[in-house]
Amino acid sequence: MAARKSEIHMHSIFSDGEFSPAELIGIGKQNGVGIMALTDHDTFAGLPEFIDAAKDSDIIAFPGIEITVQYRNFNLHLLSYFKSLESVLPELWSRVEKMKEAREERMHQLIENINEVIPERFRGAVTFDNVKKGSEGVLARPHLAREMVRLGIVKSTNEAFDKYLVKYNIEKENLKIEVALSMVRESKGVPVIAHPGERTYSLYNPDKGRKQEDVPGMVEELKAQGLLGLECIYPHHERTGKVQYFLDLADEYGMIPTGSRDFHGFTTYQTTDLLGTTKMDDSFLPRFQEVWG
Repeated sequence: MAARKSEIHMHSIFSDGEFSPAELIGIGKQNGVGIMALTDHDTFAGLPEFIDAAKDSDIIAFPGIEITVQYRNFNLHLLSYFKSLESVLPELWSRVEKMKEAREERMHQLIENINEVIPERFRGAVTFDNVKKGSEGVLARPHLAREMVRLGIVKSTNEAFDKYLVKYNIEKENLKIEVALSMVRESKGVPVIAHPGERTYSLYNPDKGRKQEDVPGMVEELKAQGLLGLECIYPHHERTGKVQYFLDLADEYGMIPTGSRDFHGFTTYQTTDLLGTTKMDDSFLPRFQEVWG
C-alpha cells in the first residue's frame, strides 16, 4: 500500500493562516492528502470545525496545536498531537486560553508602539478593533501587517515586518516547556519540537550562540522531560541540507521523526498546491497511535 500524503503542521484563520479549518480540509481532499492535523498557534479554537469538516472524507484528521514555550533562555515552538479533543486536559485547555489573552494584551502594546513610529500622517490610524476584525481567532503579527498594508502605511506585509514588526515587537512570557510537556503527556499527546533547525524558535541558532554541537544535549534533556518527536523534514532544513542530520538525531534519541510544509497560505507566500507535498512516509502515524492508546 502506498504511503499516504500528510500535512500535520498548518495554520488556519484562527491563528495566522489564510484559510478556515474547513477550507484546509477541502484543499487536502483536492491534493489527495490522507492524514491531516491543524496546529494553530496557542489556540484550540479552530479544531471543532476542522474535525467536523473531515468527518465525511477519507482523511484521517486529528487535533494539534503549536504552543510557544520557554526553554532555557529562549523560546521554542512545541507541536502537540492528540487522539481527540476530549483527550486534552482541561488544565492544558485553560492555560492555552490564558495565552490567547496574553497575545491580545501584547497586541495592544505593539499597536501603541507602532503608532508612535509610523509616519505622522498615519499615527492613530492603526486600531486594535480593526486588526482584530482581520482575524478569526488568536491575534498575531501578520494580522497587524495586513492592516498596515490596507491603510497604506507599507506596500507589503514583508515591508511591515522589515521596518516595524521585528524591531518594535513585544516579547511575551511563555509557558515553560517542562510544564507544557507534562500537560501534553498527561493528555496522552505526542509533543514534537517544531523546525529545530530553523532560524528562530529553534534549537539550532548559531546567530544566538546555539551551535550544532549543542543540539544533541538539548534533545537529550528535553527527552528526559517528556519530548517524543522532532520535526525533521521541513522547508528550511531542506534548503540548508539539515534533513538527514535531524533524521539521524531522531533515530539516535528514539524520537518520532515528522515532517511538514508548515502551511499558512499567503501569509508565507505559499500556494495551495504545496499542502501535503512533504517527502516522507506515514510511519509516524502508528507511533502516534501507540502513544494515544
